[in-house]
Amino acid sequence: MQKKPEWMMDLQRLWPPTVAKALSALPLETMAEIDEVRMRCGRPLMISCGTGDVFVKSNGQTSKTPDGSLVIAPEEIKHLFQAACQHSVYAYEEEIRQGFLTLKGGYRLGLAGRITVRDGKVAALSHCGGACIRIMRELKGCADEAMRVVRPQNNVYSTLIISPPMMGKTTLLRDLTRQISNGIFGAEGKRVCLVDERAELAGCVAGIPQLDVGLRTDVLDGCPKAAGMMMALRSLSPQVLVTDELGGEEDAKAVMEAAFAGVKVLATVHGQDENDLMQRHGMRLLIQERVFERYLVLGQAPGRIVKRLDQRLCPMVGVR
Repeated sequence: MQKKPEWMMDLQRLWPPTVAKALSALPLETMAEIDEVRMRCGRPLMISCGTGDVFVKSNGQTSKTPDGSLVIAPEEIKHLFQAACQHSVYAYEEEIRQGFLTLKGGYRLGLAGRITVRDGKVAALSHCGGACIRIMRELKGCADEAMRVVRPQNNVYSTLIISPPMMGKTTLLRDLTRQISNGIFGAEGKRVCLVDERAELAGCVAGIPQLDVGLRTDVLDGCPKAAGMMMALRSLSPQVLVTDELGGEEDAKAVMEAAFAGVKVLATVHGQDENDLMQRHGMRLLIQERVFERYLVLGQAPGRIVKRLDQRLCPMVGVR
């Protein structure tokens, strides 16, 4: 008999009774495909999966239209928020200011609502009006194909993964980190430092990774990327630095510092393809300086590599 997916059991304590009943009534094949559960006050319960967003009725039926769907009440949002904070909002203030909570098991709760700003900075989330629960999944082995590009024999190439949203770049990067850290296909493991600013790669709770990122991996959880890369270079002696979703020039400068120090860098960036990067000054600088030795472009379907490029952005011949 097919069992409910692990995430249903892990997150059971969070759900208000009406939501728990609706989610539990979903077909098992639908449960297995869910990427996100979205609850918005006064609006229908929604799930996101590979086929897109659908609304959920109280009996577990789904529809592309909201008619008859389960509408989320204010007290149900409050139930979810309090349960996620283990009824101690004060203990989670810093995470809440960043707009999310990382839950045991590596799941991520994104928060929406009334933001309080003081001196131009986010001070608090005073009223929670919506939540997005992202289902983290480990797909061990999903990076096997990418490893042939990133790590031939015992070397590691600095690699940038370019991807539109929801194409599996974080899942791919996590498995690359694990494989490089552990050592695989006869190659020895490398010392890795993972700068996990938004707790999406390692899913740390109290500094302890909830997801498998490898035996030789140190994690700087919740640390801004640029600062974290510099901290790692000064104190953790990594052979490989890993971080997700490079942003502006500050991130680009930190990547260059790591490269000049002889440390390999694995990172991701949002974009349709390599041409998108040339429109951004920081990314353009990294390309011109040939900091990254390899580029992988994802598209068409989650995890699918559609381009493999060398440091000159030329297609790699004979690599599949």
